[in-house]
Amino acid sequence: DGPPFAAYFTNEAGGRSLEQKVPERKTFTQANRVKSHERFQEVYGKGRSYVDSYGVFYVLPSDNGQCQLGTAVGKRLGHAVLRNRVKRMMREVFRQEQGKLKRKAAIVWVARRRLAHAPYEVYKDVFYRLAKKAGLL
Repeated sequence: DGPPFAAYFTNEAGGRSLEQKVPERKTFTQANRVKSHERFQEVYGKGRSYVDSYGVFYVLPSDNGQCQLGTAVGKRLGHAVLRNRVKRMMREVFRQEQGKLKRKAAIVWVARRRLAHAPYEVYKDVFYRLAKKAGLL
């Protein structure tokens, strides 16, 4: 009749199906990145900008049918470790929240100095505020 844990993976004997137990996987793959200098310049030049005191979104409809994110953090923000931390936080917020975006767009998120020492919740708030301004939510 199968292994004793088979009921866990099926609906037999009141067990839950695997689809109900495992949450949707959130990823940030190569396809989700704005990487090349040319693509950054295209989003800067042709995209619309949405400004906040913590950052700026440049938004352009996506070429590949996926949400994409590029991050930009200037040297004036701080040393390399701090800049990399800011970029990691920006990517993590995007990874968590990209499923909620209504439109597929290429976004370049430029951080401002106030974002440097902010907690994760502020990054999330900034992302929501700018995405809402851009009509992505």
